[in-house]
Amino acid sequence: MDTSTCRVGKRPRAVNKSCLPCRARKVKCDANVIGLPCSSCTSRQCTEGFIHSHPSRQSSISDSQDDQSTRQQTERDLLYLNILGEAVKEPKRSSRRHPEEVLTPRNCLWTRLPQLDEVDNEYLLRKGVFDLPSQPCLDALIKTYFEYVHPFAPVINRVDFIRGYQSGDCSLLLLRTILTAASVHAPADVLSACGFASRSDAQESFFTTARLLHDFAVEDDLLMLQGSIILCMVILDHPTEWDFGYWLHNAIRLATRLDLRTVCIREIKSRKILKVYRRIWWALYSLDVFHVYVNTRRMRLLEDATGIKPRSDEDCETDDDDSNASPGLLSALTLQQKMAPIIQSDLCRTAGECLSTAINKPQQSPRNVLQPMDTWRKSLITRLHLDENAGNDLCYLHIQAMSYRFECIVCRLILRQRSRSADGKEWAKQRLRSAILELDTIAMRVLASGTLQDFPISFITTITALLALHIEFALDPAETDLVRSMSRISISQTMLVLTEGQEIPVLKRALPIFEEILTKKNLYVVGHAPPLPQQGQDAGVADQRVGELGDSGLQLGQGEMDSMLFDADFLGLDFLDGWSVGQVGFLGQY
Repeated sequence: MDTSTCRVGKRPRAVNKSCLPCRARKVKCDANVIGLPCSSCTSRQCTEGFIHSHPSRQSSISDSQDDQSTRQQTERDLLYLNILGEAVKEPKRSSRRHPEEVLTPRNCLWTRLPQLDEVDNEYLLRKGVFDLPSQPCLDALIKTYFEYVHPFAPVINRVDFIRGYQSGDCSLLLLRTILTAASVHAPADVLSACGFASRSDAQESFFTTARLLHDFAVEDDLLMLQGSIILCMVILDHPTEWDFGYWLHNAIRLATRLDLRTVCIREIKSRKILKVYRRIWWALYSLDVFHVYVNTRRMRLLEDATGIKPRSDEDCETDDDDSNASPGLLSALTLQQKMAPIIQSDLCRTAGECLSTAINKPQQSPRNVLQPMDTWRKSLITRLHLDENAGNDLCYLHIQAMSYRFECIVCRLILRQRSRSADGKEWAKQRLRSAILELDTIAMRVLASGTLQDFPISFITTITALLALHIEFALDPAETDLVRSMSRISISQTMLVLTEGQEIPVLKRALPIFEEILTKKNLYVVGHAPPLPQQGQDAGVADQRVGELGDSGLQLGQGEMDSMLFDADFLGLDFLDGWSVGQVGFLGQY
């Protein structure tokens, strides 16, 4: 978009020299260069309207409306830049569909988008946006999403979505984002039946098409917001510009346009819509806390929750119509699944308070800093309606792991603060070791049950952060030989947990990095070798990742490895996209 068309103060606008058809469609026009008809009209065989458009003088009110329209058009043009970039590359699209597979009547309803013209629909068709799996596979993936992803981020009304899905009238953008998130947890035979060779291939394919639909801005702001939040929970097996930070900031931008905070405070929508808005707000709030905990130097974007009621069971969906709307697709939510997002939002509020106190009030005793976390944790089992022996419940283990992850980061932050007393730092160090031990216990429970793939991505990245903490202690020259030896044993145990999920895209990307570090620093316990690819797995993946490390200048100098206290959580939701040991140290991102 020509920057000369943007207004600054009262500077007069440049005359728009696009033709009327292009101005009506709000697309770029080259009529001023090649004459009439322009290239766009020629390609669409437009037969009338070949005159230049000239904006007339308008009042100040009209100017204000034009400014808003210009800003919205600028956003659309920026999204189109992404689309044009992909169009230039035009990668060859592989055929995933099995020969015997045919489109079902339901799938045929998603063959074009009425919001777009034929040229845009043809482009999306060539990119595979309308190429959906067969109905049995599609049903299995959607069922997987609502069992493993939705309970931790219930940002959509699942009954309404299923009704739209069954009638072929649901949002294609939302459907594609759901498939992207579900691909991490779906059974391997379902992905194979879809024609994918690996879980990474499935996630990449679904993610690419979801991003294309987002770039075309074919949905309203609420659907775009819901899709962006779901994509926040996706980490690919390779670096990308569209990482967790991108989708979080995009979601907050859309929430601002919807005036989400004001709606939640004033409660000016219908009860049904307001429940969705409140669930979205607290999901965004929790993601914002995660974002800051990945790098404690970042600024909170949604810190002010004044006037917004805490998340409660009144915001939960009702299951009254589930059996009629979605036989076989939706399972009834357990009491623990209903309570999990409520308790998680409370945890994030508590964690945000602890981090803010640790940073802004260094004179506070470390005990007082973590006191809110202790108080929150005492009521966890009761609030989840579990007994004392229900330590293997997935929701309980996930939320506990998140709390100890936050605690580790706060303790490490306290250890770095020069103004802290020696006694305070010693207490924080012991508390850090205790939190790591709790995370070890949780990791061993997950290993024994073989359920790592059932947990959210935030839990999986918590286990990688645990491994980094063990490496930190194993390489700390200030620690005793006993502590360093125990850390080596814990490293091997944690690697066993991560190896169990080596087909998960984020671990497929992280494990070669860890293996390279552990091998170079000789941190494997005697008798333990780096995990080898399973039969049938691409044996060149690890070599490729290690090669990428070498190309990026991975040099693990002794000074870098021995100086282990940094600002950020290792391998957080978006840390791998900025990975370079030589630039950011070992455990942190500046």
